[in-house]
Parts: sequence; C-alpha cells; structure tokens
Amino acid sequence: MPIYEYTCEECDNNFEKLVYGSQEICCPKCGGKVHRLMSCCSFKSAGGDFKSSDSGKSSCGSCSSTSCASCH
Repeated sequence: MPIYEYTCEECDNNFEKLVYGSQEICCPKCGGKVHRLMSCCSFKSAGGDFKSSDSGKSSCGSCSSTSCASCH
C-alpha cells in the first residue's frame, strides 16, 4: 500500500494519499480529477544532512531552499 503524491487539475491542490489497489482517487478539497506526481526520494548523508535525488531542488512547492531543515 504505497503513498502517492497527487495534484488536482481543478484547484491545483497538492496532497498525498495511501492507495489500496486500484482505488479511484479524487481531490479531497474539491472532488476534482487528479493526476499522480513523480515523487522525489531523499537520503541522509554521512554528514547528517538530507540530500534529494532531484539535483538540489527543494521537494517543497512553497520554498526555494535546498534543505527542508530550514523550513520544517
């Protein structure tokens, strides 16, 4: 049962959802049609900081930081 990231085509709401099998997913905010986003994975380096697999770009849509430690 993976957790997927989605964005709504109607209201641009971004959300995560635990998916069971071939479950139909709709936006929890407006009920609109959604599409699944490509998830970014990250790992903790030997130095203790988190690295992202997306070439240093933030996985957050709301900031331009390269480290979530600065905003979370």
